[in-house]
Amino acid sequence: MGNHFLTLSLLLVIVCVCVSIITTKLNPKEAIMSPSDSNPIEIHGVKILRQPSDSKLAQLGVASWPKWEGGPSKFPWTFKKTETMYFVEGKIKVNVDGYDREEDVFEIGKGDVVIFPKDMKVVWEIIEAVKKHYSLED
Repeated sequence: MGNHFLTLSLLLVIVCVCVSIITTKLNPKEAIMSPSDSNPIEIHGVKILRQPSDSKLAQLGVASWPKWEGGPSKFPWTFKKTETMYFVEGKIKVNVDGYDREEDVFEIGKGDVVIFPKDMKVVWEIIEAVKKHYSLED
């Protein structure tokens, strides 16, 4: 009886871990903003997790996400889908549409995981060349 209970308990733990991993891969936004994280912040609707741990990045599957690079420039952008990104290098100033005062502009960059919601309009000013991984969801 004791061995069966132990086996069933172990199987339950494995199933829970697998479900957690699969859910995280399908919806990185939920995984980033889980209450156990070290204080994710939100600025004008943009969610930011500063300097997540290597284990959090592995949980999100960041290494398997597509990559994008860009040099210093300034351009408007509309997010057609919710986009989660992890910055490997660089620094960006972000101006969210509707927040037009100078003090509303904020910076994101190296080491940050950031979520921009679908249909958000911004102006990106790349201050230092950017290398990022990104994930799109509807």
